[in-house]
Amino acid sequence: MIKRTKKGQIKHDEGVFKSATWYKNRGFKTFADLPGWEKPKSIGGFIPDLIARKGKREIVVEIETKNTANIDMEQQEAFENYTKKSNNKTFRKKTV
Repeated sequence: MIKRTKKGQIKHDEGVFKSATWYKNRGFKTFADLPGWEKPKSIGGFIPDLIARKGKREIVVEIETKNTANIDMEQQEAFENYTKKSNNKTFRKKTV
């Protein structure tokens, strides 16, 4: 797991919350790696920040800060490989 500064962690968590709320408000079943939210499933041994599902569609979202955007490539690769297995799955990386 990547270590962030306290300020970076707050920014990250705010980004996860905003994205999770956005998907939830659009009718997606939303799982977020935040207190008070149902946790996302593990993918390739990693927990994504967010998974949003609607019908057959599934979106895996990883929120990064500018300091962590290019560090944990193994995790991002696991999420990309998982989503490439189906046309109904998408991986999105968002930098906050």
